[in-house]
Amino acid sequence: MARSATYQIRIDEQDKTETFAILHDLGITPAQAVKMFFAQVRRTHSIPFPIEYTPNAKTAKLLLENQEYSKGFDNLEDLFADLER
Repeated sequence: MARSATYQIRIDEQDKTETFAILHDLGITPAQAVKMFFAQVRRTHSIPFPIEYTPNAKTAKLLLENQEYSKGFDNLEDLFADLER
């Protein structure tokens, strides 16, 4: 039998409470959930769910302000030609 190891994480108390309640409703322990997550990471060599990012207000403002500086190119030649100017 493989030797087990301990791994600790720190999470917000409210996140912990809400998440543990959901896992309880699903009938699994937090340890089982983490083991399932790790197993999927090993199988897929990736995070086994889509990760979505919603920028905060400051980041969204900066992105919108800087749209005038972004350019689109149809191909690499056009990009490199623009960079040489």
